[in-house]
Amino acid sequence: MQTKSTRAFRTISEAADELELQAHVLRFWESKFPQIQPMKRRGGRRFYRAEDIEFLRGIKILLHREKHPIKDVQKLIRIRGAGSVMELGRSVEQAATPKAVKDTNLVPKRIKAVADRPVIVTAEPAAEPRTIEPKTRTEPVRDDEIVRRPGAVDRKQARPSFKATKPEPQAKPALAATSPQMKPQDKAQLEDALERLKSLKSRWQKFT
Repeated sequence: MQTKSTRAFRTISEAADELELQAHVLRFWESKFPQIQPMKRRGGRRFYRAEDIEFLRGIKILLHREKHPIKDVQKLIRIRGAGSVMELGRSVEQAATPKAVKDTNLVPKRIKAVADRPVIVTAEPAAEPRTIEPKTRTEPVRDDEIVRRPGAVDRKQARPSFKATKPEPQAKPALAATSPQMKPQDKAQLEDALERLKSLKSRWQKFT
């Protein structure tokens, strides 16, 4: 049985089978998209060209696969033209067409040129692990050999002295020699000052 070529005309049933749609869907789309204009013969029979099939395939992708409403697809056709939808259907058809393995170029030319070059791998000898023997020292470490970081202060030198030193007892103020000329008021002040000194001395002895 001889099959039709991709450029031959298709009836509405053949177009529906190729697009995996129902015939009434094609008639409905024809009423929504004036760009679909199949040839009509006597009796109203429709014959779709290859360009019509590519356009219908693009409409199917936009409506069924990408879930766009009809109004958005109509707006898209007004802005970009029917050729953009036709190109979409043509690209999907070419991608779905099976190809022989020999006709499929899996490696681009720019990568293939690099892949043809021989790869030379030279293995370098592994370096032997170095063993570090610990240094042994029999003599004790002197204090002047200790390396201190900059700004460090020797604890022995910086250690403050906390020895409490008792204050020297203050000498008792010598009482001024009373003379016949001392007033009774001055004498009372001196005695009062002496009593305060005695009180301070007793407190100081309790504190020390």
